[in-house]
Amino acid sequence: MCRGRQNLATLDALKVFVEVVRAGSFTAAARRLGISKSLASKRVAALEEELGVSLLNRSTRSLHLTEAGQIYYEHGLRIREELAAAEAQVQSVTARPRGQLKVSAQVSFGFMYLAPPTTAFMRRYPDVAVEILLEDQRFEPIDDSVDLAIRMGPMPPSSLVSRPLCKVVYGLYASPEYLARAERPVHPRDIAQHDSVFYGNYDLGAHWRFSLNGQPLDIEPNSRLVINNLLGVVEAAKAGFGLAYLPTFAARAAVASGELLPLLQPYWNEHGSMLVLFRSRKYLPDKTRAYLDFITDWFREHLAL
Repeated sequence: MCRGRQNLATLDALKVFVEVVRAGSFTAAARRLGISKSLASKRVAALEEELGVSLLNRSTRSLHLTEAGQIYYEHGLRIREELAAAEAQVQSVTARPRGQLKVSAQVSFGFMYLAPPTTAFMRRYPDVAVEILLEDQRFEPIDDSVDLAIRMGPMPPSSLVSRPLCKVVYGLYASPEYLARAERPVHPRDIAQHDSVFYGNYDLGAHWRFSLNGQPLDIEPNSRLVINNLLGVVEAAKAGFGLAYLPTFAARAAVASGELLPLLQPYWNEHGSMLVLFRSRKYLPDKTRAYLDFITDWFREHLAL
């Protein structure tokens, strides 16, 4: 193999190795990179052969970095950042943002709110193609191929840069049908006497958090039905199953149509923000920065959550 091709192969293998470490397995890394598990394994093995050292201790259940692997991984992360910087600078010489943009968002928020600002953005920037991935995962890990991720929560991990998109307020809701057969709660402590629909990905565990005299008040509901997607929680609440604790953005349309009624509003609790996450403020490509600025302005103008 000529030297140039060998260098490219080594660089490609380094990218695979870094992703394997970040993902914790060859299977997860291969899925993120869009290659087969066997190919990912072969590239890391070829890298180890070229270096003459073992980078990973492999077992049937886990992977662990060797001492040499830890050193190589740390350098690999820096090399990847330098490559991202180079790509961003190359893209910045174009007159208009262009290229493929991949955005990851939580299912409910993306389904309800991302299409209008994204299509408006694409009309303004016709040379940018956008792929939106809707997934209900937490902050990390975020696929390397994703340019921006939109996540709900109180605090992003330190490895990511964030920009707040809008505040997230949680409130209590129920359908008119449910309230016709159950006594309306007048205090958060009344919730334990009701059937409830629980959002399985809520980050406070088994509790719903309210605010009482400026202090948090955690209530454990009678969660007979647990759903790991907010859209499903909304539908179950609309069907009259019981109380639902929802971010206002998820309940907005159902409240407007009269299918859900807000309850205990004086006790509602602000729960962080909807955040746009990215890896580096310094090396944002033009297409990414343009979309970030556009949707931030759009939500500020069109949607107060």
